[in-house]
Amino acid sequence: MRGAFCLAVLFSVPFSLGVSQSTSVAPRTTSGFPALPEDANPHPDGVRFLRDSLNMADNQKLLAALNVQRQKDMTQYTAQLLTLANELKAETEKGRPDSLSVVDMRKAEQIEKLAHAVHEKMKATIGN
Repeated sequence: MRGAFCLAVLFSVPFSLGVSQSTSVAPRTTSGFPALPEDANPHPDGVRFLRDSLNMADNQKLLAALNVQRQKDMTQYTAQLLTLANELKAETEKGRPDSLSVVDMRKAEQIEKLAHAVHEKMKATIGN
């Protein structure tokens, strides 16, 4: 009895689920395939070409501005590098050349950092 009841429930569940589900059918074309949405494959138009050319012009202006800023930073870092190197050279010539003070060590570290920054800025040409 219990087995018959389980079989009846198992057979009735798929039929009841199939009836309760809504059936929505996508519109079909004459070829029998479902129709594509309007924006699935847009045709090229003049507005898109104009927009793309304006975006490219804006990107070129931005890259030029970034290159100008990079060059300004390089000249500023180079000027600081030269000033610190001359100060360090003058300090070492005054005192003993075999020992450096804490201030001189900090200047040497700052010179090293600026030299690395200039080197990285020289490698990173933007837009080429």
